[in-house]
Amino acid sequence: MGLAGLPGREWMIKDAKGRKYSYDSQEEAFGELHEYGEGATVWTREVHRVLFMTKSIDGWKQVPDPQG
Repeated sequence: MGLAGLPGREWMIKDAKGRKYSYDSQEEAFGELHEYGEGATVWTREVHRVLFMTKSIDGWKQVPDPQG
C-alpha cells in the first residue's frame, strides 16, 4: 500500500430525517432502502483508505434507484 492508500467506495442511506446508515455495497443499500420509508435515498462516494482513515475527494453523490 502506497501513500495514496487503497481506493474504494462507501455507501449510505440517508432517511427523510437526515439520519445516515452505512452499507458495504450498492446492492445491500438498495436492498434495505424500503426499510427507511418515503424520502430515504442512497448515496455513494469514492474514497482512499490509509490506515484507519478514509479521504474523499468529490464528496457524497446521490444514486438513482436502478429499479425506478
